[in-house]
Amino acid sequence: MKKWILGAVVLASISFGLSAQQHKNFREGNPTERAQKMTDRLAEELKLTDEQRKQVSQLTLENANRQEELRKSRMAEFEAQKAYRLAQDQKLASILTEEQKQIWEQRKEALRNRGKDHSRGDYPRGGRLRFRRGR
Repeated sequence: MKKWILGAVVLASISFGLSAQQHKNFREGNPTERAQKMTDRLAEELKLTDEQRKQVSQLTLENANRQEELRKSRMAEFEAQKAYRLAQDQKLASILTEEQKQIWEQRKEALRNRGKDHSRGDYPRGGRLRFRRGR
């Protein structure tokens, strides 16, 4: 009986691993490939007719293209913000003395490292301490 249960657990973990790999691969690739995979999966699961499959294919392709456009615009915006922050840091550095620059760099490093070395659950993702009552 234990062997059966152990075998079932092993098979389940393998299937979870494979599905995670497939899901990862689904997000990669160009929009046309993603739309085709989604259409195939929906057609199989929902047993779509040929006419429905064409309509779903068109809809998933529209969605995949839109998502790709959004992803590219977010990346462009991220890069623009990054360039702006770098320019602002350079302007600030030109104003500060060497001692002030060191303090500024230490502050930036502390902000980068916040929340990384806290083993207790008191620190949320943002790194700010939440005060709990009763402690």
